[in-house]
Amino acid sequence: MSDALVLSPRPAPSVRDEMAEDAVTTFAGPARGPAAFLTLSNLVVTFALRWKLIVLAFVAPIVLALAIALMVPTRYTAETVLMVLVSRENAGATDLSGFGPNVISVEILKAVRAEIEILRSEEVLRRAVTRVGIARLFPDMRDPKGDTAEEREEYQTVTAVENLRRALRSDADTTSNVLRVWLTLPDRDVALATLRAILDAYLERRADLFAEGNSRLLSAEAENYRVRLRELESAIGNVKARYGIVEIASELQLTSTRLDGIVRREDQLREQATLTDAQLRSAEARLAAQPTRVYASSEATNVVSGDEARNSLTRLLQERERMAAQYAPGWPGLADLDQRIAAARAAMRDAARNTFQTTRETRNPVVDQLASRVATLQVEKDAIQQQLVEVGRQRQAAEVRGAELVQADAQLRDLGRQRDGLEVVVRQLITREAGTRIEEDSRRQRSPSINIVQSPTAPLRGTSGRRLIAAGGVIAGMALAGITLLLLALTRRSFATTEEAEGGLGLPSLASFASLKPSADDMKRVPEVADFVAMMLDVRISSRRPCLIQLVSTGVEDGREELGRSIALEYARRTDTDILLIDLQSDGRAQLAALGSQPMEVERVPGHLLVFNTVVPNLWISYDAQNSSLLDPEVTIEGTRNLLERLRRAFDAVIVIGPDFDGNYAMRRLTAMMDANVIVVRGERTEGARARALRDWILGSGGTLLGFVFTGRRKILPRALARIA
Repeated sequence: MSDALVLSPRPAPSVRDEMAEDAVTTFAGPARGPAAFLTLSNLVVTFALRWKLIVLAFVAPIVLALAIALMVPTRYTAETVLMVLVSRENAGATDLSGFGPNVISVEILKAVRAEIEILRSEEVLRRAVTRVGIARLFPDMRDPKGDTAEEREEYQTVTAVENLRRALRSDADTTSNVLRVWLTLPDRDVALATLRAILDAYLERRADLFAEGNSRLLSAEAENYRVRLRELESAIGNVKARYGIVEIASELQLTSTRLDGIVRREDQLREQATLTDAQLRSAEARLAAQPTRVYASSEATNVVSGDEARNSLTRLLQERERMAAQYAPGWPGLADLDQRIAAARAAMRDAARNTFQTTRETRNPVVDQLASRVATLQVEKDAIQQQLVEVGRQRQAAEVRGAELVQADAQLRDLGRQRDGLEVVVRQLITREAGTRIEEDSRRQRSPSINIVQSPTAPLRGTSGRRLIAAGGVIAGMALAGITLLLLALTRRSFATTEEAEGGLGLPSLASFASLKPSADDMKRVPEVADFVAMMLDVRISSRRPCLIQLVSTGVEDGREELGRSIALEYARRTDTDILLIDLQSDGRAQLAALGSQPMEVERVPGHLLVFNTVVPNLWISYDAQNSSLLDPEVTIEGTRNLLERLRRAFDAVIVIGPDFDGNYAMRRLTAMMDANVIVVRGERTEGARARALRDWILGSGGTLLGFVFTGRRKILPRALARIA
């Protein structure tokens, strides 16, 4: 059977306002920010903790690049070589007699550039696509868009021309008149056939452009007039679309009718506004002539409003009840309160003899009826005014619409006259161009200035960018892995090593622990705990050794329970005096069970601290300390201080396992009264922001903060990497 000890606070002889006397506060250094925290050690530790994610970030781009490289098809490049010869088609060339101007290299380069533009023109590529066939040229082309067959065919042709232009490359040497052309496609035979079709279409188009004759000029002029005619048609459509016109005559008639109806509506609203205004003035005059109040009733009473004697009696009774709960029955202050209560009751009896009479008047109901009528007329008047404003806006919009229609009618008449004239000119040009073309067909001759030096050829082996894609995947994987490592290092919240905790908190590390397994059966001493207890025995605060030591932390599963039990065991081994372990995180049943004891059924006084001895000599464990005066906000500061003083006299050392950090006043008061506070930091679990908030909270409450202890230490880095970090 375990022995039980009950500690209770005793009343202090005087009341003091300060939280603690001779408190020594350890101020923390500046905490590191994200930029200062990004060091080689942090990067190495982050890599050791999150190496799977970093390796995944490195491997994913490589796998994706390899998959893309496997899907990249082999492409074949067909090549042809052309020679541009300067002829009489080029400005500045010599004539047959040899007396003309010489052709310089700049003019040759201009001629070559002009041939390149002709070769890559829309017309040439359309002819080549038509000859080869879109299905053969681009078999993987998606379904065309469009509602009709012509629209789908046009969309397919335009898409094929754009793809062919991207696959076609050309290069001209600046020192010669040689032109090289390449075409790259997935199929070798298709590439050769398409390049031949492009050459044939280019030569045909060039012959059409350089052919002499008036028919070409007439055709171009007729096309110009057709373009102008289409522009006029487009302008007429734009005018109708801009003004929203379908038929100009109907629009003018409808606008005139609508404007007439709006004017009639506006006149009716003005008449209605005059009638409402007259009714409103009459109602206001009648309302002013009516009396505001009429007689209702009268009553008599002896109750006075705001009776001070009755209020004073109530306060005195409450004060006596409070004093009776705190002081003995014979206290002189209670007799004085009884005399004051008797005087207040006598004053109430004297005041009850007076009688008061009250006369009540009510509001005239006719006034409310007239006021309601006035309000109704005012609302109606405002509504009519709003209608007048809206009708005025509609009338203005109708007038603006009428002016726009008049302007649109004038523009449409002018454009119609121009269209009629252009139609006559176009018909005449078409007739003349047909006759001229028949006359020139008989004497048209070519004067070629392009020689094909090399016919289209293609290598038997194609090329692909698989190696380049794979190398890009490796580079992307390295970059992504580096970025992932950097982001993980910047966003890591917890401390993995003691050095990181020191830099993040700006506090000294008092000890670090890998694992703690103290129990009644296993009495093996932990070297780190022994060093920590030896240090605490040597520490002096205000010329005395700290007796009340509190372990505080930011959350559960941080090792406070095992750490506090280990420290208490070590204290018990070193000294022959009594040691107390107070567990404010739980009820203490687990601590007692770990040390071979259990709580007894004893009478519990509210607010008292109940402790039990254990199998370890001189070691006591608290039970249900959460419900004691230590964390009770209703207990005064003197009561808490007296209980702590009794603990100092009864025990050589008191180890307090603090509750989870929530910032309540009772915890703040207890923290300020502790001889020393130690923060418990759990490796890879305790968040740095919450630990810094706990540090600032302890310092702000006036508590003595020695530093922190690090639990859950494990070997993260190999020895070689640890030396580098």
